[in-house]
Amino acid sequence: MAWDNGMIWWFLLTMVFIGVELAVPALVSIWFAFAAIILTLISGMVKNPINEFYIFVGLSGLFLVLTRPIAKKLLEKRKPIESRIFGQNVEISKEIELDLYEVKLDGKYWRATCNEKLEVGDIGVVERVEGNKLILKKKI
Repeated sequence: MAWDNGMIWWFLLTMVFIGVELAVPALVSIWFAFAAIILTLISGMVKNPINEFYIFVGLSGLFLVLTRPIAKKLLEKRKPIESRIFGQNVEISKEIELDLYEVKLDGKYWRATCNEKLEVGDIGVVERVEGNKLILKKKI
């Protein structure tokens, strides 16, 4: 099977849609990528670019309708970060400056602050998140 201009065009669009999907942290173009993959395969049989476009729009809509409920359920299962880390114990790994510490939580390093003096090795409890900083209270 030789690659004609239509197949190359749809293949390039597939790569663009996949690139956008990888770059953006939400499901924005995956349906277009699926449709473009199919058009890459069948564009040799459909010789009219307008018909190819209509097939692309129809397939994109079909994939959107079929996969959106599944994707929505998967995305809803993710809890907001505050609800996952609230009340977690963290160990102070480093004091950055006065009342500013570095802690590790869920495999990530966070900056944390506490209204009580903490030392390296002390345990704090996450009370809340303010921006990218954890607010701790000293665990007794």
